[in-house]
Amino acid sequence: MTHTTPAHRVQSRSGTAPQPVNPTIVAVGGLALGLLLLIVAFANLNRMPDWADDYGAVVVYLAFFLYMSIAGRLTWWGIDALREQVKTRREQR
Repeated sequence: MTHTTPAHRVQSRSGTAPQPVNPTIVAVGGLALGLLLLIVAFANLNRMPDWADDYGAVVVYLAFFLYMSIAGRLTWWGIDALREQVKTRREQR
């Protein structure tokens, strides 16, 4: 028989409640990761024709499209989140 602890009674190992994550750190992290992914993609653009020859053009270019979509969306999410935080801080003054 398995004993489970109710979710509202679970505590961290230190005995304190977990602290909320700072949204600015998350937004900056998302922006930095998105930009890093975009830089890596642009640095490897000259290899794409070779990969297309080795693995097939359709697979390589669909993977590239998916990769760039994720990297671009992550970058824009970070920019939007930071812009929203700046806007909220200005309204609070």
